[in-house]
This record gives sequence, structure tokens and C-alpha cells, in this order.
Amino acid sequence: MDDLPPSPAQVPRRLLTDPVFVRALRERDFTTVFAMAHDVGISFNRIAEACALKAARVSQIARGTTSVTALTTVERIAVGLRIPGALLGLAAQPWEDTAVLSTESDHGEDPMKRRNLLRGALAAGLTAPALAALTAARTDVDQTLSPDAPQDLADLEAATESYGYGYHGQAPTRVLADLVTDFTTLRSLLTVPQPAPVRVRLCRTAGQMAGMTAIVLHDLGSRRESRSWFATAARAAAESGDDQLYAWVRAREAMVPLNYGAPKAAASLADQARHAAGNRPTAAAVFAAAVAARAYALNHQPEQARAALAAADALMERLPEGERSDTWLT
Repeated sequence: MDDLPPSPAQVPRRLLTDPVFVRALRERDFTTVFAMAHDVGISFNRIAEACALKAARVSQIARGTTSVTALTTVERIAVGLRIPGALLGLAAQPWEDTAVLSTESDHGEDPMKRRNLLRGALAAGLTAPALAALTAARTDVDQTLSPDAPQDLADLEAATESYGYGYHGQAPTRVLADLVTDFTTLRSLLTVPQPAPVRVRLCRTAGQMAGMTAIVLHDLGSRRESRSWFATAARAAAESGDDQLYAWVRAREAMVPLNYGAPKAAASLADQARHAAGNRPTAAAVFAAAVAARAYALNHQPEQARAALAAADALMERLPEGERSDTWLT
């Protein structure tokens, strides 16, 4: 244990002096601990790997939907994140008395020291500490060179699809809390350089999540907040270059003034949505035409309403089966 190699999820030293992080450790508030570790670039998958936890459970802990109570789990987290035992109310860990190498390049790591530590770890074979050291070395370089999307993005895209199915009997405020928690996870991914295709996916996911957050806020009667979130969704959709997503956002946004007695404003937004969607048979195009028809009718424009309704029917007849699902996004 004296030569324990660096963990793939070792927290940077600056976190161990952050008052908020230290307080969370003392209170064993692992929701805050995991969230702050994630904000400095440590993915939930790396935390799960280092702490011998399932990735799904790490995500649940970070969201606050489950907690850590077992002492053995607390100890695994201490070892996995290289947190001194005293900060968690534990005995001092054996590795605390040694100079544990950080995986951060700005610490000026000595290559010879790392070589010796790796040799020592591997001398006993491919043990757990040895594999952790190899994983740390691979991850450091892989994250720099790989053009592939971060694993967190795939998780967030899957979560976005799940949110699209609506409340499923859950309270809107609970769905809202989960949505916003996942939405904030995007920040750390958006603030670092990404390959263009990954950036597009990030912006698309941000647009979808912000749009669905706006829908929930609208359902809860918070018109001002709903429109602010729709504005964020529209910016993300525009940056993604996805015209159908932009059309969906504007059509959904049109429902706010429509339901609050402002059909003229609703018609303007619906027109923007229809223009963005074009004439292709997509869910966004159908929805935009239907919303426009309702707005025109309430605005005493019967001819325009009939034309928009006819367009919605024609588009719906040609709509692919994959876009006919009853979700917020289709």
C-alpha cells in the first residue's frame, strides 16, 4: 500500500482545501462531493471505476436520489478519490504518509518516480492497484487524443430520451429537479474544446433539455422562467445547426403566449418554427403547423388557420413512423 499508484479519479489538491468540498466530506454529503469532482473533469464512470461502484449508482448519488451510509462504501470512496481519512472521519490511510503522485500535469510529475511506482505495483502482477495505475495512464492520454465523445454525453443523451416520455406519474417538481441537475452536467463538457461533431451533439442535448425544462415550468405556471429557458434552448439549438430542433423549440415556446391569451405573439413564434422546419415531413413541422393553426384561429384569421391545419394534416400523413411516438420531443 505504501506504493499505491494514482487513482483514475484522484481529486486535485485544490479541492481538498476548498471549504465547500471539505464541509461536504465531513458531513459525508457525497452528492456534493461527486458533483464537485465531476465539475473539475472527473467523469462519473471514472469515479465508479476507482471506487468499485456501479456507474448508475454514482450518477444517482450525484443527483441526490440515493445516499451513502455503509462504512465500507465510504472507505472505498476515500481510497478511490484519494481523500485523507480524517476528512471523512476515518483512520489515516496507509498511502497518506507517502508522496502520492498526482495525475495532473501541472504538478511537474517526475517520470522516473512514476516508472518506479509502476514497476513496484506491477511486480505483484495485474492486481487492482496495478490496473488502476494503468487505467490512469491510459485515461490521461486517451482523453487528450481521442476524437470520440465523452461517455457522459452518451449517458446524457439517453437521459434526454427518457425525459421525453413525460412525467410518468412523477411530480413535475421532481422531474424538474432531475432535468436541471443533468442539464448543469453539460457545462463541464461545453467549456472544454471538443471535436465539431461532439460539440453539435452537446448543443443538441442542451437544447432538448432546456426545452423540456421550459415545458415543465410552463406546466407549473411559471411563464417568465419558462420563456427564459426556451430562449436558452433556442440558442443551443441554433448552435447545434439542427433546424428541426430549433423549429421544435420555437413551436413549443409558442404554446406559452397561446395559453396565456396572446395569440398574435404565438403566431409569430409558430411562423418562425414553420420557416425553420421547412416542408419536410418531420414531427417539428407537423407540430409547428398545428400550433400556428390554433394561434391564427384565436387571432381571428380563419383562412390562415385553415391553410395551416391543412398543412399539418398533409405533413402528418407523410410523417415517418419513428417520429410518431407520443413524447415531448416528437
